[in-house]
Amino acid sequence: MKIGTDFSGIGAPEMALKYLGIDFESVFACEIDKYARQSFEQLHKPKTFYNDITTRNHKEVEQLDLYVAGFPCQAFSMAGKRKGFEEARGTLFFNVAEFIQINQPKVFVLENVKGLLSHDKGNTFQTIVDILSNGGGTQNGQISLDVFEDGLGYHIYWQVLNTKDYGIPQNRERIFIVGFKDFREFSFPKPMELKLRLGDMLQDNPKSFNLIDGFNSFNKIKYIDNKICGTITQHQSRSGITNGFKIQSDVSIKVDEKYYLSDKLIQTFTKHKERHTEKETGFKWEVKKNDDIANCLRANASLCPTDNTIEVLKEVRTDEAKKKRKETGTNDFRDKKIEWRRQDYSNTITTSLTNDHFIKQKKIRRLTPLECWRLQGFRDEDFFSVKDVSDTQLYKQAGNSITVNVLMELFKKLYANHNK
Repeated sequence: MKIGTDFSGIGAPEMALKYLGIDFESVFACEIDKYARQSFEQLHKPKTFYNDITTRNHKEVEQLDLYVAGFPCQAFSMAGKRKGFEEARGTLFFNVAEFIQINQPKVFVLENVKGLLSHDKGNTFQTIVDILSNGGGTQNGQISLDVFEDGLGYHIYWQVLNTKDYGIPQNRERIFIVGFKDFREFSFPKPMELKLRLGDMLQDNPKSFNLIDGFNSFNKIKYIDNKICGTITQHQSRSGITNGFKIQSDVSIKVDEKYYLSDKLIQTFTKHKERHTEKETGFKWEVKKNDDIANCLRANASLCPTDNTIEVLKEVRTDEAKKKRKETGTNDFRDKKIEWRRQDYSNTITTSLTNDHFIKQKKIRRLTPLECWRLQGFRDEDFFSVKDVSDTQLYKQAGNSITVNVLMELFKKLYANHNK
């Protein structure tokens, strides 16, 4: 299978095919952000890497079996004009449509924010679907009246899909448009029961794991740089394509101090919440618990009150262990074990290791870059394979990515009988 991607980010489509075990050739990728390109190249091996869709010679690209683009949303009004391509010219969607017109890929998948449906009172989305389907195509299986003479004639289907419906505890709604050069019936993947919660994705939870479908074989994981060793156990797959595997971490990964919120920042966020509670607005700070679902990840490293922050138990070495023992009424800590609880935390859990004393305290922290990548469906070893990239860029790359698990479910519907 020959695949090409625009606005490629860190390569979620390529990763989804890889996780499913589907053989493919990356004909090209295209990404303008140099840091995302750096991460992409460490994760994938495209034959050609473009940095700007607007300057690419589309004619030099061989015909694709699959084209994927998560293009930015830009406004263009068609009121009173009805000029098709001319109306969209100057927007990045125009460049996507122009590539499809020239390359004629067998299948394309376009992704955008849910707000595209209501953008410019719905005119933007209507123009997009008309350009893609007019000229002999269909929309959601139904023949539509052509309003543009220069439509692409593809048979398109669209639907809003939420990441939390496909195995990952993140509330992330995105519109997906699937197009076929030749007509075929298509239905989007059905939502599935969500078995994971935010606590399962945390790197300092010893019982955290990534649930990944699509590996025929896999060696045991050993993260040497991060002193992590993992095990692989086979579990029943949800798909007939391949077997699935549960990747289970044997030990947790320590969270750096920089991710914990300072008292000053907590006070700021608390005041923010009080103000918005008084105004009865929805933009307020809510600290997550283990059993919660993550808010939609933003492509920004700066922390705002609506971002994901979570209450966790943090192990702290202290010289006041005796005082804590009196407070908790516990005499012997030597044989006590720390247990991660998925629901409510106990007030304070204490333990001792040899002659050093530790206490467990409730703390609030933001999600780490690794946890954000997990919430987009990436495996830990892929995250750790990306080198020399700052936290700022890792957050941005996660927030800009398409969720891998959602693409996996889409590709299962597209290529259920594909020979790997």
